[in-house]
Amino acid sequence: MNELSLASFQDIKIFDGQTLDKALSPSNKMLSNYNFSNLYIWGEIYKSRWKFYKERLVLYDGADDFISSPIGEPFTPKELAEISDNFIGQGKSGRFMFVEPEYIEKNKDIADFFSLEIDEDYADYIYKTQKLVELKGKKLHKKKNLVSQFLRNNPIYNVNKLEKKYSEECFKLAEKWCKDRNCEKMGFKHEKSALGRALDKFDELGLQGLIMFVKDKMIAFSIFSEQNKNTADIHFEKYDSELKGCEQVICWESAKYLLPRYEYLNREEDLGLEGLRQSKKSYEPEFILKTYKLYRK
Repeated sequence: MNELSLASFQDIKIFDGQTLDKALSPSNKMLSNYNFSNLYIWGEIYKSRWKFYKERLVLYDGADDFISSPIGEPFTPKELAEISDNFIGQGKSGRFMFVEPEYIEKNKDIADFFSLEIDEDYADYIYKTQKLVELKGKKLHKKKNLVSQFLRNNPIYNVNKLEKKYSEECFKLAEKWCKDRNCEKMGFKHEKSALGRALDKFDELGLQGLIMFVKDKMIAFSIFSEQNKNTADIHFEKYDSELKGCEQVICWESAKYLLPRYEYLNREEDLGLEGLRQSKKSYEPEFILKTYKLYRK
């Protein structure tokens, strides 16, 4: 019997949260791909599946055909090669993703089994929460000015906790954001579907968020969850593109809200989209969390 037969893997369901979190939480990963909310929100889109193999959590992305670096006691490079060969034998690529630089450093013989490639497109941008609140320094001066301008132009605006009852309004704002930014061409074609899953299971996933109103009109929202004890993951941030400074204020308000609990914010990857990459870099990340792809030799 092939223990790694894809037929033995399970789709990611909402009721898998407690089981998978037992494996994910102790790993203390900062990478957003190891966040159960993300795994569920995007799971149907990316055809994500999981199983425990030799007491490690193995995640497989069927849409892009890769294995995430397993969670638990690290496999040796030889063991990873055996897993890769197993997948290749099932007609799959056997490629691994999200392998941390520390693992590569500790296992020099990895190059005997795999070709290595740094993954730029799926590198997460990590920010100091306090820096996004204070917006100090030359590089963030423009952001601070835009926040100040918004506050002057909209002295009465409200920020509330996002609740599921606001789901329909959030989705409508996200549709407007998508239309304004021509998101289908930008590579965001699946984001509305993922947002829909997040809003539908908002409470079950333990998600949190903020909503902003000017008068009775919703102008922005953010959705986030705990990545690890020191880091929050910002899953979605949407705003009225026509309202100057709105983008910067929802980022600022989210950082203020999360500052008492989290030193860092993970604002996720840029997917190789140049506009998104420039935007994320403009907020002066503390570091960019890059990992490796492994291709079987």
